[in-house]
Amino acid sequence: FRLSEPGTQRVLYIITVLALGGAYFLCRWIVRSRTGKVLLAIRDSEQRVLFSGYSPSTYKLFVFVVSAGLAGLAGMLYAPQVGIITPAQIGVLPSLEMVIWVAVGGRGTLVGAIIGAVGVNFARSILTNYFPELWPFFLGGLFIAVVLVFPDGLVGLASRLNIESVRKTMGLGKHSATSEGVQP
Repeated sequence: FRLSEPGTQRVLYIITVLALGGAYFLCRWIVRSRTGKVLLAIRDSEQRVLFSGYSPSTYKLFVFVVSAGLAGLAGMLYAPQVGIITPAQIGVLPSLEMVIWVAVGGRGTLVGAIIGAVGVNFARSILTNYFPELWPFFLGGLFIAVVLVFPDGLVGLASRLNIESVRKTMGLGKHSATSEGVQP
């Protein structure tokens, strides 16, 4: 079989979508588990976690191994779809693109990372057909816009718009008791 055949490409696509779903649910399970709570605590204050009796290095090693496994899976799925991976494809711009995926989608959310990756790569596919030399400038402008206009990404923007529409529907102003964090 050839990798360029439509049937093979379809199977690779299905395998990639299934792997994405599996990776999402694995990460979601980790984040919601006790391990995820300890990892958040390590992010906030490693010393407190250490004094609480946990070994931060064990949890860091666990996350490193999981992320390395996911990166290996991604590389395994990427290589057949593009044909070959060379050192020229690994550099500053691809690394920055990954950061921008997360920033566009929304930091701190698994869904945001997926939305950002799909959205930015969709824009890349379209824009590089018409203006290939302008893609790095567009990417930089997108990153600046995300940081300045909606720092919580698309997921945060959708959440904020949803909250504002609920307030309008209920007739609440922008500064009601519930919007200040005081619960009735």
